[in-house]
Amino acid sequence: MGKSKGGQPKHWAEKARVWAWYSEIRRRPGWNDYWLDHEFAWTEEGKKSRKSDNRPRTFEWIRKVARQPRGRDERWHDMSGLVTAVDQHPQFAGTRKLYESAIWDMFQENTPKPEAVQRRIVKLMADNNLVLAHPSKLFTPGNKWQSLSDATLFDRCLELSLREMDRLCGLELVWSLYVLTESADKWPIRERIELIADRLLDEFFANYLSDREPLVYYDMAIRSLQQTHMDFSSRNVGGYRDINAMTKWPIVPETLVGHLTEQELIMSNSILLFRKS
Repeated sequence: MGKSKGGQPKHWAEKARVWAWYSEIRRRPGWNDYWLDHEFAWTEEGKKSRKSDNRPRTFEWIRKVARQPRGRDERWHDMSGLVTAVDQHPQFAGTRKLYESAIWDMFQENTPKPEAVQRRIVKLMADNNLVLAHPSKLFTPGNKWQSLSDATLFDRCLELSLREMDRLCGLELVWSLYVLTESADKWPIRERIELIADRLLDEFFANYLSDREPLVYYDMAIRSLQQTHMDFSSRNVGGYRDINAMTKWPIVPETLVGHLTEQELIMSNSILLFRKS
């Protein structure tokens, strides 16, 4: 997570993160800044001396300037405690996942290690029951997958995989795959991934930052994506060989291996809708 030091401006992704979390909270009806402060800003110790005329105005400052509370006053939560306290309320369950999503760190990483990107993809696949599968193992008998280019097959299978993921995990996977396919022989696949990333980022900021100039944040995210390059400084002479192996075959839901049809591939090229909330 990027942290601003004295005098340095906060990274745009940190502001976006706080505002997106706040926006998700405010979707719930009946809660304004006053009631959010009353319910969540105070620590358990602070609640003992809580007074309505001495509230910290934590959520007001979050709304105005994305200020993260530091908890210097023991009566009031720091940002971590605030996120936890909000998430524990049944009406706001799941908001912590948005705030702690790895995507906010990805927006800020310029030169990730290849191993770190690979581990991230492996975990996302395992968590969402996705697998790498050779094309010959994917289809039901009689389907002619050979008529598809490698890039087209990868693209359509990725669309099917994203339908098994929630919005955050899907964006994390697509971002990571784009970074992983920077070698020249992967450009046809990378071009397809970039088109998907473009759409997902547009939807992401339109959903969470609709009142905060979402196109501005979308543009900064696209720029960050295109400027991210892997750091090979600690690797041996192997180059891209073992990295490219991860994108040699399509990524698909495990349940589709051996059961994929041409019709499902055609349908996967329609407008993407996440199946999970």
